[in-house]
Amino acid sequence: MRDQPPARTSDSPDRPSLFSAEDLGEFKRRVAPLVGFNLAGFKPRQLERRLNALMIQAGVSGLAEYFAYLVAEPGRMQRLVNGLTINVSEFFRDPERFEALETIVLPELLSRFDRLRIWSAGCSMGAELYSVGMLLDELGALDRCELVGTDLDSQILQRAREGLYQPSEVRELSIARFERYFEPEDGQFRFKGEHIRARCQFGVQNLFTDSFESGWHLILCRNVVIYFNDGQKQQLFRSFHQALEPGGVYFVGRSERILEYQKFGYRMLAPYCYQRATERSATRSRN
Repeated sequence: MRDQPPARTSDSPDRPSLFSAEDLGEFKRRVAPLVGFNLAGFKPRQLERRLNALMIQAGVSGLAEYFAYLVAEPGRMQRLVNGLTINVSEFFRDPERFEALETIVLPELLSRFDRLRIWSAGCSMGAELYSVGMLLDELGALDRCELVGTDLDSQILQRAREGLYQPSEVRELSIARFERYFEPEDGQFRFKGEHIRARCQFGVQNLFTDSFESGWHLILCRNVVIYFNDGQKQQLFRSFHQALEPGGVYFVGRSERILEYQKFGYRMLAPYCYQRATERSATRSRN
């Protein structure tokens, strides 16, 4: 492969690429089977920026040298995975969406099902899953629920299990929730909802290579699919639909609205909340 030195650049769409298409394509082809997912899903500029930052950290000057660096020692490939995945999250991110979850979605699901299985896909440091746990606790329904969080990044999952958060990650909490569920610890904040944490399980999962369990009543995958190409987005929309129980809900981020949700078998329950149609509702929509 021909290599070019990395350089910090702006996000301008007309700036020159950091790497030749040939070099980047070869790097992605060689790395894909080692990390378990296809780097083609990343937007090109985004992938270049992240690879550039990782190469600077590694002290290498080209993609061929970086690949050699990655395979030279165990653990380096996982650091690549961690560097490419997104781990920006906070409690009750987009509060108005969580208000809809609290007042519309969860009451609908709790009235429809005796027990709820809830999955946060791409859960990052667990703030989203714990946020749902707080809502269920306040609704008096926590003991009726199973809460599961998965992510590709094993290191960020350890943060989820530890439950220690930065001030910026708890800024959207109401005063009442903050005082009830958190306590200060060395300049950070410890999530002290042990009864909620006891209901939560965390594990590593690749959304494209690992099979999905079925029977979920609520799937949260927010601010994740925005980073994939159109084909991969549609693949995930269909996979999540199949993983949901009829009547279950897929909850997305504010930049991930599904424009043609009907063709994937959903109906809109609330903004950014897509419900898998039941047989009865599907029949009604065809008539």
